[in-house]
Amino acid sequence: MRLREVPMTVLLLLCASCSQPAPGSAPKPDLTAEEKAIREADANWLKASQARDARAEAAVFASDGAAYREHVDPLVGPAAFEAWDAKQYEENPKQIGTWTTENIQISASGDLAIQTGQYRLTGIGPKGDGADSGRFVTVWKKVGGEWKVAHDIGSTTMPVPKNEKK
Repeated sequence: MRLREVPMTVLLLLCASCSQPAPGSAPKPDLTAEEKAIREADANWLKASQARDARAEAAVFASDGAAYREHVDPLVGPAAFEAWDAKQYEENPKQIGTWTTENIQISASGDLAIQTGQYRLTGIGPKGDGADSGRFVTVWKKVGGEWKVAHDIGSTTMPVPKNEKK
């Protein structure tokens, strides 16, 4: 499966979990409060990213959480993400990332959520003269009452360089 196909696959699989809870099930969660908690967790993640703190960024991932990035195997678990992130900061000393959320959908059970939006990276490369932008899908799940990243999928919207086209 190509990386660009992963977001749709994840969304289709999660749609089933976003249905209404069965009658007689647990009380309906406060979805407004849950969305606020996700936005706070995401804001802390962005703050860590802009501080170039790979350890704090990795802490947002669930123990089995996975990040999908262009041209690398999936990064599974906080340690894998931290190592990859630290390497990115070393190789791109001026890199700064930003992102904006366009939508958050929370399952009726209140334990899964899908966040979509856009990202932008500036200062890429040893000289800091490169940039990238794209879209992301982040799947959040409740772990011990706290929102953690289950899957984070980023996909560039920049044109493919001529030497990479097939």
